[in-house]
Amino acid sequence: MKLKRSLIKKTILSLISIIIVIAVAFPLIWLIFTAFKSKTETIIYPPTLFPGNPTLDNFKLLFEATDFAMYFKNSTIVATSTSLISIIIALLGVYSLSRFKFKGQNIIVVLLVLAYMLPEVFLVIPYAKFWSNLGSGDNLVAYSITLISLTLPFSVWMLKSYIDSIPLELEEAALVDGATRLKAFTKIIVPGAMPGIMATFIFTFILAWNDYIFGLVLISSEKNKTVTLGLASMAGGEAMWSWNVYAAAAVVATVPILILFIFIQRRLVAGFTAGAIKG
Repeated sequence: MKLKRSLIKKTILSLISIIIVIAVAFPLIWLIFTAFKSKTETIIYPPTLFPGNPTLDNFKLLFEATDFAMYFKNSTIVATSTSLISIIIALLGVYSLSRFKFKGQNIIVVLLVLAYMLPEVFLVIPYAKFWSNLGSGDNLVAYSITLISLTLPFSVWMLKSYIDSIPLELEEAALVDGATRLKAFTKIIVPGAMPGIMATFIFTFILAWNDYIFGLVLISSEKNKTVTLGLASMAGGEAMWSWNVYAAAAVVATVPILILFIFIQRRLVAGFTAGAIKG
């Protein structure tokens, strides 16, 4: 009887999980199939999920008739540089907070968390005023620096538990054997925190890739627009593109994130669990 109840419970939980997955994944599945439909097939009634005659014309039109390739390049540059620089600075900062004791250390950690909790809309005007006074508002460098300052508190907060979980004895043993502090950092701390670094890189990349508010305020020229800004301008421009072209753009925009998850999936899964374990 007990085994039967357990089996029924597992079956119910499995069905609920399947329903949740379908509900979450269905819009994405519909989006992908729409990207391969013709314009006529997109608007027919009743609607169909699978394309009757799959076509790549939407992707061809996207890259030939719009500036999406330029938007994609700008987003890649901004997101990659933001993630890499943010992680490098965060690693050095977290190492100092984790391995050295100094006055005001706890206050710095609290301030970093509070900085990450601030709504973005509160920071838009100060950043816009700052870059405007410097005369450097409309360029990718200023935009990237802004995003680095926004993602840095998150990177520090996320990496701290990973650095804290690395036994101090390993580093002390390396120092006793003659290693410099820098060598101990690069040979012990960085490899030990690699799961956390991978996880942090993905999240900071996503935050930078998906940003719209700061890009909307800081970027005005067409040549510096990112994917999010480009799609918004396509939607509000004189040429109103069909839904299947927008779907194609959305599919292409998810490619970098998808590639990241595929190539570092194992390290990412390890990163979600390793940071919770402290040595």
